Amino acid sequence: MKRGARLAIGLLLAIGFVGALFSLRGGTAVPADLSSSTSCRACHADVWDEWASSWHAQSFTDPLVLAKEQSDNFRKQECIPCHAPAPVFESGLGKERVIERFSERELGVDCLSCHRNYGTIVGPGTPSSGAANAPCAPIADARLASPALCAPCHNQHLTVDEWEASSYPKAGVTCLDCHMQPVERTNGDGTTRRGRSHRFPGGHDLETLHKAFTLRTEIQEGANGGKVLVVLLTNSGAGHNFPADARHRALDLVVTLQQHDGIELPPRDGGRGYGRERGTARRRFRNPYREETERLTNKEQFGRENTQLIAGETVAFEVPFDPAAVARARIELIYKLTPIQLDDEGARIHDAAIELR
Repeated sequence: MKRGARLAIGLLLAIGFVGALFSLRGGTAVPADLSSSTSCRACHADVWDEWASSWHAQSFTDPLVLAKEQSDNFRKQECIPCHAPAPVFESGLGKERVIERFSERELGVDCLSCHRNYGTIVGPGTPSSGAANAPCAPIADARLASPALCAPCHNQHLTVDEWEASSYPKAGVTCLDCHMQPVERTNGDGTTRRGRSHRFPGGHDLETLHKAFTLRTEIQEGANGGKVLVVLLTNSGAGHNFPADARHRALDLVVTLQQHDGIELPPRDGGRGYGRERGTARRRFRNPYREETERLTNKEQFGRENTQLIAGETVAFEVPFDPAAVARARIELIYKLTPIQLDDEGARIHDAAIELR
């Protein structure tokens, strides 16, 4: 073969190789190397910024996760898969535990954890939506929007099982409706399309917490001329148990009775442990760790070890009082990321005073 012919064949092969590495669409070169989520940022800056502000992005660096009583700086290696997951499409959708990745763990639950499927990118669009013409040429797959994508991590604490047992699936309400709300995206040609936010609001987000519950009160007749303040707390907006997911989350209902002279009545159950210091009467909603004595206490008091509010459930908390001595009550609902947080360190998602008449 002549030298010129060899050069021509070599050039054709080189062009073919470059074509395999780069896809030219609208003048944009997209590398086929899908080893890092950082390559997504150039084209998806708005989505990247949303994700970067999320707790998915901080799942491997969050000081609370790194704490000794949690992952212990990931010395508890069983925590790593969900806090730095390999692509879920590759390791298997569904309720089996996701596998861990070994690179760029500091990115936490990143773009490729949900969108990579070996040599392709999975997207939510259809060919008619224009997604097929996007620079990274995503392949539409409805499973991207299904709870099966969330389950490998979030069902480690049975959250998806709880959703399946609720009324939400029949109503067509999935994880995305609460945790990936609709946003408007701008296409390269200036047109807009409907997308979903990648902030993933949850237990760190006050607005999301406020949507999870309703609280109302009643005053009923009690024994010996007394009365009973009944606080009715309903899990009306979470499609799973509330507080959800991690065992260290806690929801404290605190009722503080106040005399006519303004003096608050002390705790009726005597001394309390760290993190449950205030109020005349309290009730905690939580799924304790297996070794905690709180499980036994819950079993004795409430008939079940796990006192989380099930989706749609209403719990009545009764606080007897003497109307001759007590004038009002302060009712607080405090969400805590750890059960030992002080009341003032938690997120107070309800705080109201009512007259007891």
